[in-house]
Amino acid sequence: MAQPAHIQPDIELREFLDGRVFVGDGASAKEITVYGDWERPTNMLPDDFIVIMLNGDIGGVGMDIPYAGGYIMISLYCKLNNDGSAKKSRITKILEQFDTLVEKLNTEHYFFRYDAERFITPTTPNQSSGYSITTLNLLWHTKNNLNS
Repeated sequence: MAQPAHIQPDIELREFLDGRVFVGDGASAKEITVYGDWERPTNMLPDDFIVIMLNGDIGGVGMDIPYAGGYIMISLYCKLNNDGSAKKSRITKILEQFDTLVEKLNTEHYFFRYDAERFITPTTPNQSSGYSITTLNLLWHTKNNLNS
């Protein structure tokens, strides 16, 4: 069985995305901060950031097989405009980067792909937090080298 202490697709995906997602163009492009599950601070947050979280239970196929799989979320937070509306154009430009970053992504220990039945939760403004949230849903599973 896959060793529970070593099943960390959220950390591996965060490490992969760190330094690969930007807002703006050219010399003014700014790297978007990526947080793992439970790593996001509650104050001093940037205008745009990403949180990677496990989404539901982790399952396997047998106790003697080093395999695990489940769902994971990539949530994009964007500061709202002063009037409380979402920055739709900015959000779209950031999300377009994921079209080539995460679909059928192979990292060292995991394979990721969009959950075809529910791959995106539309942008939702949250007036109390001051951010809009857009969530991409991925399926993930381990690769053969998880316990190596």
